[in-house]
Amino acid sequence: MDLPSRAPHRIAAGRSAVLRVGLLVALFAAVFLAIDQLVPGASGRLENADIGWLIGALALEVLACASYAVLFGAVFSRSPWPLTRRRSAEIGLAELGAFALLPTGLGGPAVRFWALRAEGMPWRVIIVRSISHFGVFNLPYVAAAIIVGVGVSLKVLPGHAPVLTALAPTGLVLLSVAVVGLAALLSRREGASDRSWRTQARKWLATIPDGVADFMICLRRPASLLGALGWWAGDCAALWAAFQAVGGRPALSVLILAYMLGQLGTTLPLPGGVGGVEPLMLGIFVASHVDAGVAGAAIVCYRAIALGCQGALGAGAFAMLVTDLRSSPARHPV
Repeated sequence: MDLPSRAPHRIAAGRSAVLRVGLLVALFAAVFLAIDQLVPGASGRLENADIGWLIGALALEVLACASYAVLFGAVFSRSPWPLTRRRSAEIGLAELGAFALLPTGLGGPAVRFWALRAEGMPWRVIIVRSISHFGVFNLPYVAAAIIVGVGVSLKVLPGHAPVLTALAPTGLVLLSVAVVGLAALLSRREGASDRSWRTQARKWLATIPDGVADFMICLRRPASLLGALGWWAGDCAALWAAFQAVGGRPALSVLILAYMLGQLGTTLPLPGGVGGVEPLMLGIFVASHVDAGVAGAAIVCYRAIALGCQGALGAGAFAMLVTDLRSSPARHPV
């Protein structure tokens, strides 16, 4: 293999990744300073954070990232378009890094589609399996949203949040199901012409029922469910370990509720949701009578570890992916 010819590609990809990481670090530094100045007691908790628990949080986040790579492989690397384990892990981690580094998470699907097309996978298969991936990936989140959101709203579980806020994730789930159902109905209506834009639109909408069917197939694959559960459990557990590091012990339902609602901040047009996730989490913790200084310090530790781990692993995986794809022969979709 011609190593010198690969060097320019690796350097260019590496520089691009470093620039994105630098932007994320700068934005996070601004959030850190804001919490340090505006949340009483946070700076003292950060200064005395237990390094052992922080290392534990990092280990849990690495486990979460590895679980995501397992999920990606279980959904996308299947006959008749299998991927090698290395390539599957590279694409999965690169996608995860793009979610962390780019606004609203749009970079993740972009990396996925680009890389899978380069591997020769047809557009329709990528779309169908992406629908399946979306369902499997979010299944643990949906379960937690229903159980914790409803439990807190009915005062069965510890925690406090306005009813509409607590049920927001459940509402998004129901809205998504309604959209999928409507799209499936529209895809079955007959059009007047095969060349009309309505017919072409229905052609792509027809991938939704196929994606739902593929989702049911993936549910029977233990690796997909374990990967999804490992991601959400590992990432949320990293937040729990961050609380242990700064001396906090919030109720588990409060922790999960704040974590779930905090994820809604990633939909904002901010790299990694920085500036959106943190206030949402902090607001839920404070409303649930968790000390603001403890919560602020724990959130800063968790976000630094989560984004740092995802960004670093993703940037490295993307650099290797670009090099490997450019140095390998082009494949043509079936």
